[in-house]
Amino acid sequence: MENQKSLSIISTGKLVEPNLPLTPEELAHLNSQSMLGRPVTFKLKDRTGHWEVGKVEDEVSIIVGDYKHLIQKIKFTNPSWDGSTHCYRTGYYTYQHGKKHIKWGQYTQLLTEKEYTELRRLAKTKGWKIF
Repeated sequence: MENQKSLSIISTGKLVEPNLPLTPEELAHLNSQSMLGRPVTFKLKDRTGHWEVGKVEDEVSIIVGDYKHLIQKIKFTNPSWDGSTHCYRTGYYTYQHGKKHIKWGQYTQLLTEKEYTELRRLAKTKGWKIF
Protein backbone atom coordinates (compact mmCIF):
# COMPACT_ATOMS: atom_id res chain seq x y z
CA MET A 1 0.00 0.00 0.00
CA GLU A 2 2.84 2.43 0.86
CA ASN A 3 4.48 1.67 -2.49
CA GLN A 4 1.24 2.51 -4.27
CA LYS A 5 1.13 5.89 -2.51
CA SER A 6 4.72 6.59 -3.53
CA LEU A 7 4.00 5.58 -7.11
CA SER A 8 0.94 7.83 -7.25
CA ILE A 9 3.03 10.76 -6.04
CA ILE A 10 5.62 10.02 -8.73
CA SER A 11 2.97 9.58 -11.43
CA THR A 12 1.43 12.99 -10.62
CA GLY A 13 4.83 14.60 -11.05
CA LYS A 14 4.75 16.19 -7.58
CA LEU A 15 7.39 15.51 -4.97
CA VAL A 16 6.73 15.71 -1.29
CA GLU A 17 9.17 17.61 0.94
CA PRO A 18 11.62 15.16 2.53
CA ASN A 19 10.62 16.36 5.97
CA LEU A 20 11.17 13.93 8.79
CA PRO A 21 9.95 15.84 11.85
CA LEU A 22 12.76 16.64 14.27
CA THR A 23 12.42 17.73 17.87
CA PRO A 24 14.21 20.97 18.81
CA GLU A 25 16.91 18.85 20.50
CA GLU A 26 17.38 16.64 17.42
CA LEU A 27 17.56 19.71 15.19
CA ALA A 28 20.16 21.33 17.48
CA HIS A 29 22.23 18.12 17.52
CA LEU A 30 22.10 17.88 13.70
CA ASN A 31 22.99 21.55 13.31
CA SER A 32 25.99 21.13 15.66
CA GLN A 33 27.69 18.62 13.35
CA SER A 34 30.81 20.15 11.84
CA MET A 35 34.31 19.34 10.63
CA LEU A 36 35.70 22.85 11.20
CA GLY A 37 39.41 22.63 12.00
CA ARG A 38 39.52 18.89 11.40
CA PRO A 39 41.70 17.14 8.83
CA VAL A 40 40.31 15.67 5.62
CA THR A 41 42.04 12.44 4.61
CA PHE A 42 41.73 10.18 1.59
CA LYS A 43 42.69 6.53 1.31
CA LEU A 44 45.81 5.73 -0.68
CA LYS A 45 44.80 3.60 -3.64
CA ASP A 46 48.16 1.98 -4.34
CA ARG A 47 48.92 0.87 -0.77
CA THR A 48 47.45 0.86 2.72
CA GLY A 49 47.16 4.13 4.58
CA HIS A 50 45.78 7.63 4.12
CA TRP A 51 47.06 11.04 3.01
CA GLU A 52 45.96 14.35 4.46
CA VAL A 53 44.33 16.61 1.89
CA GLY A 54 44.02 19.54 4.29
CA LYS A 55 41.90 20.97 7.09
CA VAL A 56 38.34 22.29 6.97
CA GLU A 57 38.75 26.05 7.23
CA ASP A 58 35.11 27.09 6.82
CA GLU A 59 31.70 25.72 5.92
CA VAL A 60 28.21 26.89 4.98
CA SER A 61 25.09 24.81 5.50
CA ILE A 62 21.33 24.62 5.26
CA ILE A 63 18.90 22.21 6.92
CA VAL A 64 16.42 20.41 4.67
CA GLY A 65 14.19 17.94 6.47
CA ASP A 66 16.52 15.75 8.53
CA TYR A 67 19.61 16.57 6.42
CA LYS A 68 22.26 19.23 7.04
CA HIS A 69 23.63 19.95 3.53
CA LEU A 70 26.94 21.78 3.41
CA ILE A 71 29.91 22.95 1.44
CA GLN A 72 33.29 22.73 3.15
CA LYS A 73 36.18 25.04 2.31
CA ILE A 74 39.37 23.03 2.78
CA LYS A 75 42.86 24.55 2.97
CA PHE A 76 45.38 22.21 1.37
CA THR A 77 48.14 20.84 3.63
CA ASN A 78 50.60 21.01 0.72
CA PRO A 79 50.41 22.96 -2.51
CA SER A 80 47.92 21.41 -4.92
CA TRP A 81 48.75 20.04 -8.36
CA ASP A 82 47.33 23.21 -9.99
CA GLY A 83 48.61 25.79 -7.47
CA SER A 84 45.28 26.23 -5.66
CA THR A 85 45.41 26.86 -1.91
CA HIS A 86 41.87 25.61 -1.27
CA CYS A 87 39.42 22.97 -2.44
CA TYR A 88 35.70 22.54 -1.77
CA ARG A 89 33.63 19.52 -0.85
CA THR A 90 29.87 19.12 -0.64
CA GLY A 91 28.28 16.68 1.75
CA TYR A 92 25.61 16.19 4.34
CA TYR A 93 24.88 14.94 7.82
CA THR A 94 21.70 12.97 8.49
CA TYR A 95 20.20 10.75 11.13
CA GLN A 96 20.36 7.00 10.67
CA HIS A 97 17.11 5.06 10.90
CA GLY A 98 15.81 5.36 14.45
CA LYS A 99 17.55 8.74 14.94
CA LYS A 100 20.15 7.31 17.33
CA HIS A 101 23.22 8.31 15.32
CA ILE A 102 24.13 11.00 12.80
CA LYS A 103 26.23 9.97 9.83
CA TRP A 104 28.28 11.89 7.25
CA GLY A 105 27.53 11.37 3.58
CA GLN A 106 28.85 12.90 0.38
CA TYR A 107 27.20 10.84 -2.31
CA THR A 108 24.14 11.59 -4.43
CA GLN A 109 22.99 14.76 -2.75
CA LEU A 110 19.60 16.04 -3.84
CA LEU A 111 18.81 19.73 -3.40
CA THR A 112 16.21 21.82 -5.17
CA GLU A 113 17.33 24.73 -7.31
CA LYS A 114 16.27 27.17 -4.57
CA GLU A 115 18.08 25.22 -1.83
CA TYR A 116 21.32 24.99 -3.80
CA THR A 117 21.08 28.68 -4.68
CA GLU A 118 20.81 29.49 -0.96
CA LEU A 119 23.84 27.34 -0.15
CA ARG A 120 25.85 29.08 -2.89
CA ARG A 121 24.65 32.49 -1.66
CA LEU A 122 25.94 31.71 1.85
CA ALA A 123 29.38 30.78 0.47
CA LYS A 124 29.47 33.90 -1.71
CA THR A 125 28.50 36.09 1.28
CA LYS A 126 31.56 34.73 3.12
CA GLY A 127 33.76 35.85 0.21
CA TRP A 128 34.73 32.40 -1.02
CA LYS A 129 36.61 32.73 -4.31
CA ILE A 130 34.59 30.11 -6.18
CA PHE A 131 32.21 32.56 -7.86
